Amino acid sequence: QDKIESALNALGIKSVVVAAGRTDKGVHANNQVLSFYAPKNWNAAKLFYYLAPKLAPHIVLKKLEEKNFHARFDAQKRAYRYLLTKNLKTPFLAPYIACGDYGSLDLLNTALKQFIGKHDFSMFKKEGGATTNPNRIIFNALAYKTFIMGHECVVFKIIGDAFLRSSVRLIIQACVQYSLEKITLAEIEMQIHNIKATIRTPIMANGLYLHRVYY
Repeated sequence: QDKIESALNALGIKSVVVAAGRTDKGVHANNQVLSFYAPKNWNAAKLFYYLAPKLAPHIVLKKLEEKNFHARFDAQKRAYRYLLTKNLKTPFLAPYIACGDYGSLDLLNTALKQFIGKHDFSMFKKEGGATTNPNRIIFNALAYKTFIMGHECVVFKIIGDAFLRSSVRLIIQACVQYSLEKITLAEIEMQIHNIKATIRTPIMANGLYLHRVYY
């Protein structure tokens, strides 16, 4: 977000950039959606031509549209994915795949199911940031195994209407700890119902991706 604002400023465009989904430090985005205001003399094609080189190589501008919409408030759903492997064979993938232990898929999915539905996620967020309504809806949450560049990984997929700060990482941490039999399902349920917080530290950030935003 800061990088894009700086690039726009370099083109003489002074605008706040609004992101559709949260990407805290170390978190990635495959399909982030942003909105900002630009003077009328900048059409989409012209702005794409000048802006894309300023963002490369770490940010790839896929498409630019002249739309009167708000990237965050007009979004209906956000999909996050988290990549976790037990044994990372190369340091070059360390920024993109989290490395740590986890238990069976059955236990991971049992824990993930507890989060589906509408809940008050006050105990599944990090302190700080703007005060906002803690009630969120999780439409789907599941875990499955796949191979990524020779690494067996568990992929967590969580789709919700919106998420609080570090909420996805706290949810995944709870599920991983349950799969390792370090916490109980009852403890997860108590945290969901804001009775007692057992999981306070989010899982590492590098495995998390904002995968898709639905409008």
